Amino acid sequence: MNGLAALLNPVNVGPFVLGAPLALAALVALPILWFILRATPPAPRNVELPSLRLLDGVEPREETPDRTPWWVLLLRILAVVTAIFGLAQPVYAPAGPEDGAETGTLLVVIDDGWAAAPRWSDLQNAATAAIEAAGRDTPVHLVFTAPRDRAEDPAERFNRQDTARRVDAAKPVSWAIDRTAAWERIAAADLRPARIFYAAHGLTPGGDRALIEGLAELAPLDVFAAMPRGALALTAIASQGDGVGVTLLRAEGGGAQEVAVSALTLDGAALSTARAQFLDGETEVRAAFDLPGAALSRVSRFTVAGAQGAGTTWLWDNSDRTRRVGLVSAGQSAQPLLSDVHYVRRALEPFATLIEGGLADLILQRPDAIILTDVGTVPAPDVAALVEWIEAGGALIRFAGPRLAAQDDTLLPVDLRRASRAIGGALAWDEPQAMAPFDETSPFTGLPVPADVRVKQQVLAEPAADLQARTWARLADGSPVVTADRRGAGAVILFHVTAGPDWSDLPFSATYAQMLRRAIAAGRGDIAEDRDGTFVPQLVLDGFGRLEAPGSTAAPLAASEFAAVMPGPDHPPGFYRGPSGTRAINAAAGTTYAPIAAWPEGVTLLGDAQTRRLDLTGWLLAAALGLIAIDLITALALSGRLLRPRAAAAAVPVLLGAAFVIQLPAEAQLRTPIGEDGLSKAEAAALNMRFGYIETRQSDLDERLAAGLLGLSDTLYLYTSVEPVRPHGLDPETDALELYPLIYFAIPDGVAPPSEAAIAALNRYLQSGGALVIDTLGGADAEGGLGELTDILAGLDAPPLVPVPSDHVLTRSFYLIDSFPGRFERRRLWIENTEAEGARIGDGVSRLFIGDADWIGAWAIDERRRPMYSVDGGDTQREYARRFGVNLAMYVLTGNYKADQVHLPALLERLGEGGDEAPKPDFDLDALPGLQDGGPR
Repeated sequence: MNGLAALLNPVNVGPFVLGAPLALAALVALPILWFILRATPPAPRNVELPSLRLLDGVEPREETPDRTPWWVLLLRILAVVTAIFGLAQPVYAPAGPEDGAETGTLLVVIDDGWAAAPRWSDLQNAATAAIEAAGRDTPVHLVFTAPRDRAEDPAERFNRQDTARRVDAAKPVSWAIDRTAAWERIAAADLRPARIFYAAHGLTPGGDRALIEGLAELAPLDVFAAMPRGALALTAIASQGDGVGVTLLRAEGGGAQEVAVSALTLDGAALSTARAQFLDGETEVRAAFDLPGAALSRVSRFTVAGAQGAGTTWLWDNSDRTRRVGLVSAGQSAQPLLSDVHYVRRALEPFATLIEGGLADLILQRPDAIILTDVGTVPAPDVAALVEWIEAGGALIRFAGPRLAAQDDTLLPVDLRRASRAIGGALAWDEPQAMAPFDETSPFTGLPVPADVRVKQQVLAEPAADLQARTWARLADGSPVVTADRRGAGAVILFHVTAGPDWSDLPFSATYAQMLRRAIAAGRGDIAEDRDGTFVPQLVLDGFGRLEAPGSTAAPLAASEFAAVMPGPDHPPGFYRGPSGTRAINAAAGTTYAPIAAWPEGVTLLGDAQTRRLDLTGWLLAAALGLIAIDLITALALSGRLLRPRAAAAAVPVLLGAAFVIQLPAEAQLRTPIGEDGLSKAEAAALNMRFGYIETRQSDLDERLAAGLLGLSDTLYLYTSVEPVRPHGLDPETDALELYPLIYFAIPDGVAPPSEAAIAALNRYLQSGGALVIDTLGGADAEGGLGELTDILAGLDAPPLVPVPSDHVLTRSFYLIDSFPGRFERRRLWIENTEAEGARIGDGVSRLFIGDADWIGAWAIDERRRPMYSVDGGDTQREYARRFGVNLAMYVLTGNYKADQVHLPALLERLGEGGDEAPKPDFDLDALPGLQDGGPR
């Protein structure tokens, strides 16, 4: 028995792994086949006919050989051998141990930080190939180098099938790896592997040598280094003119390369794309975005096109994206639309978060800028706090007016004359003045100077030696119209005109909003961080750069620690909401990654070709069918029958079979949609119709649920016009349930009740029209009630429930059925009582289905469409379970349109109640399409 089991298990033959080695036993029959093919056929029986004498002396035009030609024998033998090797399920996996190498424990180490995301599939394939190439009984240790809340124990052993499944299910995280900590865990486990395989991203974040050198000393080390190609990370963002600039890094200064960066909203809509060009040898470049303020205010992140990963995503929080600006006005609230504050508000609203209130309250909220419109004197109690705020990095922007012109204040960038200059006054112009072009040293440089703007009145600055250096904008006659002075880390900025149109036409121009925006950006310094309060994770990045709800390990962060925090499992990259708004932690902030330049002696570096894993089964079977087709065509050609329709038609199925077999690996994936790579789960669900199941955190049960919905989807695809794609596992607390028309919720015995958040999400799903199937999988007494399910689902907004009536639409929405079996037969199905008082208003379609027949087990299929679990009534019951699944899906998707067919007898009877003149049906009701027992609609 042990020998037979060994033959049934996969075996290694050099760089090949044979999944079904027992198929090679068929090779022993080749001599027999050779003898049969080359055997001389029996001699024909001679029958003397008198008429044959007429053919004496006639030479035959063709002769039949007495045995099969050698080249035909060879072709047929080759086809048989190719088919036998194909049935042995060979896989090419060259990353195995070399011939003669010591066999024993295998240690697999994988880098799974954000830098591994761009080539994660390559790392997975390399690790999987190394695991599959190991010996059949080889124990495997698995270690990931990124820190985790509950890191795996390196001492734990797995068989190679379990390890391969774990690697396939693994995903990169959005923070950096820690090779030093990984080596400490390996050293503490005191492992003695015979061989080590390291799937590395090939970059050095510091502290790498301990792991690399330690592994090299521990055992023979094979390394597959999959460095990211092209742009590696977005590392910084800064204001740049009217837009922003994003800094890109790449690991190696290779040849010239163009990179596209997209600016996205929070919901993923692209607002703009900028291109940056890496020159030959360059590793850093900047991509510039020039967007209007209204569009720029909607940007929440930047991503590198075609390079998925947390490192190539930069989150732009409101500390940079939108300025927090405080507005203070005095005595102008009576007519708000005519006040100066109204014009400031309209100019800043597209790109700033505005806070209005008293000066003292605004200082406590620590905005980026505070704007005073014609405030003559700042209240004395607020002066000290205002000065402290400015010196800490705040921008104080003041506008002139009658009050400011008549007062004296120290919170001004320049000294002012006590009287304003106006037309007709002592300091009057002959006519209103235009604005001069902005100096190159001014923050306003590059802005268009509006030709139609005229200044009628202003406050004048006293002449001073440094007046020119403090001037940001001037009029055509050279007099300053905007001045500024640095105070500590902040600045005081003065517009020498009013914020409204009383003294100038500037508020009517588009340049006004741009000047305000640049004044805030130029005057703002590094405002001191909040020291009080807590930042709570709002949205976090996964390893592929997709925003998702924070998991249970994401913890709040003290405001005083936010600036110095390093991304990790407790504080993953993402958006955090705190006392000063939303702040972001980015995966690649301050990144200085570089390629690992030197590996220890004795390390074997593997290339892509050496770590490739290729399943040859489909190709070999297709080649065998192709050889058979060649043999058939050759035989037809030699016999002169190739052009005959019947003979030619016989070759077509063989050729089509070869094409089908070569596509078998792709078909086994059951229509996995193309183009969904890099999409979030919600985006993928929005693009293609699919079902979902509630994840139970029990791996075996989750696999069963996925296989069951896969089987239902496959049945619908084969027999209806509904074409679902692969189902999704769902977490009701975080996933968008409304994108799935049907969700399966398995609740086996002993399971913990769903959380309050999960129940609330399911209630919202039902209220929005979704269909929820709840299955206890138990196969309890058919006459029983809902049992303990009521306690488990406490809080679920469940309507009155009743068993399905015998004439319900569900019994004939596609097939005619009278029961609802799963793995267990004769079980009740409970649905919403749409006829009850207080039932949901709508089309009378139930959205809740509860039972215990284990339908999911009856539907479950593997990748080759083979049933996975036994069914009480055998194949017949399984077929009826599938029919119920089709009826359920059609009922959920199409509603109760078949209800009229259910009541067809009553309608026909009513047609006959009109007397002799009423129409009489001249057809047999039982012969109507769709009403035959078991027949489709």
